[in-house]
Amino acid sequence: MDWFEEWFNSPLYERLYADRDESEAKRLISFLEQTLQLHRCANILDLGCGRGRHAISLARKGYNVTGLDLSEQAIITAKEKAALTNQQERLRFIRGDMRNALDETFDAVLNLFTTFGYFLDDEENAKVLDSARKMLKLNGILVLDYLNAPHVKETLVPEDEGKFQDIDYSIRRYIRDGAVYKEIHFKRGEKERTYSERVKLYELEWFKQKMGERNLAIDHVYGDYYGNVYDKMESPRLLLICHKKK
Repeated sequence: MDWFEEWFNSPLYERLYADRDESEAKRLISFLEQTLQLHRCANILDLGCGRGRHAISLARKGYNVTGLDLSEQAIITAKEKAALTNQQERLRFIRGDMRNALDETFDAVLNLFTTFGYFLDDEENAKVLDSARKMLKLNGILVLDYLNAPHVKETLVPEDEGKFQDIDYSIRRYIRDGAVYKEIHFKRGEKERTYSERVKLYELEWFKQKMGERNLAIDHVYGDYYGNVYDKMESPRLLLICHKKK
């Protein structure tokens, strides 16, 4: 079992990141609307949708959104959240692997909040780009929102710890073999459990090469959700805006 299958299905994942409110998702969606004129994109795929926060934000703005994610628990939670809105007719959540394209196409494919680079093998990660391209209509928009690898290397915090309710946790971070790792250790009384995260650290040049091989043209590169110009050492994000060429 890959690390993401175990960790993203754990209820501890939701509890650890419970403080992630909707404001960040709304800011990103608002920026994308202003920048990309998403009103031209009636049907959108949220590729690696997680628990649905971006998909739901888009649906509230009037878009028809399909969310795809491998985590069964994430899809269950996303459907539960969708049921609490009045946007159910605009939302669809499907369990599936990002590397395997659905048999349909979309006006835009969004891969947000570093839902990329989960595999050790570069070609496995590139398969996500292949899948996205297959599901894009001609001239359709691909948005890839990824960490900024050089900034991560310079600012990595090796350790921190905290507590929520009666659960103590500690986090250890390190870089090895071109990937950033996070080990999260939980302790509740005598019970202990450890989970891992891992993301390959790709820089902009890697994406330029892989996108070019797939006829995906990079139109804009931003460094954050406010539309600031990408700076290799200072930007917190690497936000790529692309379109599918012939």
